[in-house]
Amino acid sequence: MSKALTIVALHGFTGGGADFSGFAHLAAPEANWLCPDLPGHGESSHLACHPDDTVDLIQAHCSKINLEQQPNYKIVLGYSMGGRAALLHACRHQKEWDALILISCNPGIEGKEERNSRRKSDDELASNLSEIGVDAFIKQWQEQPLIQNQRAIRSDWYHVLQVVRSQHTTKGLAASLKHFGQGACPNLWPQISGINLPVLLISGSEDAKYSTIAKRMDLEINQSAHVSVTGAGHMPHLEKPEETAKEIQKFIGQIQGTH
Repeated sequence: MSKALTIVALHGFTGGGADFSGFAHLAAPEANWLCPDLPGHGESSHLACHPDDTVDLIQAHCSKINLEQQPNYKIVLGYSMGGRAALLHACRHQKEWDALILISCNPGIEGKEERNSRRKSDDELASNLSEIGVDAFIKQWQEQPLIQNQRAIRSDWYHVLQVVRSQHTTKGLAASLKHFGQGACPNLWPQISGINLPVLLISGSEDAKYSTIAKRMDLEINQSAHVSVTGAGHMPHLEKPEETAKEIQKFIGQIQGTH
């Protein structure tokens, strides 16, 4: 019996599982896509947003997959904050996965002072969010240079993004910032060299910071490959979906061919 392909896709901050609805059909239409809302996100958001809570949520989905009678080839795909969540789970439960796809992912902040500074910054963002509410915060968030490229996303997909963002709660997003922001999450740089799985690292050519991080990750991880998507910023899978989908299809074909 051939293995069914299951992809667990994890969204970025202020996003939701529905962000992948269009891209999933483009990148791997034959796969079973599971796209949960991460803690702190969605209408019924879980306010328990600590790293352990996020790992537990992902593990619950793994357990459901494992209960299926048909054998599964399992890939975890994470974008930005979701990439951090995917990497954290893989470092703790590597045997659950056959491969990783990490898009615009940062394994963590290494320096103690920088981590403390980022934690303080995230706490201030959470306080601001609590004061002005979700709609005003999302408007501010999308003005960041890192996010502005998302305006180039095709209109129907961009509409989905905006609908998803309008459904978040103030308490949920604030909890996510405080407990799963980069300052609060563990630094995984010392652990990624222990990942013995095929890993596809994707970054946008216009996103200099995360391209540099991806290149360094590529040096640290044994079975990795880094792809830079030309003309894309921080969200290459929606900004340049056809190009990103081709790279994912190529990666899936290569790793399935070895099993």
